[in-house]
Amino acid sequence: MALALLSSSGCVLERGGTGEPRRTEQQQPDPHEELPQEERPGDELPEEERPGDGLPEEESPGDEFPEEEGPGKGRPGDELPEEERPAALCDAADPSLIACFAFEGDPGDGSQHHFRPDRERDLSYAPGKDGQALRMTRGSRLRFGHDAAWTAPAMTIDVWLNPASIPLRERYTVIDSGGKPSLFVMPGGLIRCTIGVEQSVLYPVLPGKWTHIACLSDGQTQSLYVNGVEVDRSASGPVLAQGEQPIHIGSDEPSDQDEFDGLIDSLRVFGRTLAPQEICEAAGRDGC
Repeated sequence: MALALLSSSGCVLERGGTGEPRRTEQQQPDPHEELPQEERPGDELPEEERPGDGLPEEESPGDEFPEEEGPGKGRPGDELPEEERPAALCDAADPSLIACFAFEGDPGDGSQHHFRPDRERDLSYAPGKDGQALRMTRGSRLRFGHDAAWTAPAMTIDVWLNPASIPLRERYTVIDSGGKPSLFVMPGGLIRCTIGVEQSVLYPVLPGKWTHIACLSDGQTQSLYVNGVEVDRSASGPVLAQGEQPIHIGSDEPSDQDEFDGLIDSLRVFGRTLAPQEICEAAGRDGC
């Protein structure tokens, strides 16, 4: 009896809840009746779900790097504008660069000549003014053989120094070669440069402190710059660049005495006189 009553009601119960009654074959949809909005043909899915869009926007093909690593922010191949790139210490394409020693864990020369030492002993490296620096102590030796490239009518020695102590009686050698330009730290911290004339300048170098020194001569005038500022200008003779003596760094030539005690960094020798602006920039001064 119960089954007969249910079938006579004309309604069919759906497990899905209280939806619309199911259409029978006699209840054909009106051709003008609109389907519910969610079933209309041609309706496009939301933009983030459209077929064919592929991956979500943040992972779509071609986006290889997150936005923060895009152009100008680390994407490979994105380089700084040339005027913003730090200048390289050793420019092997510079024909005026006789020798360049960055001392980045290696005593070799980074100029076009690629000088290699013919003698080295007890060398070590420590944090320098830029990267690493050469640490010299008693017994350290670094020597390069003679080469005609060291002969030039004008010359500049450009270097950063950080002595561990100041000599009391003997001098400390930065670079020396008989008949070629030389640079020393004298007792009391005085600076002695020999490029055409031997001149000691009262400008004390302090232990434990980085000091930039540039000494240059054009064969008529010898100038000394300390930390980018000219501190002496003297008349000089021709640049002393004759002879075939070897070049010593950190000790006297020929005795191997007067060893430097401390750090030497970014030592360059040019076959020309650097301009004041070049010296200022090498010393890291602002407003050059």
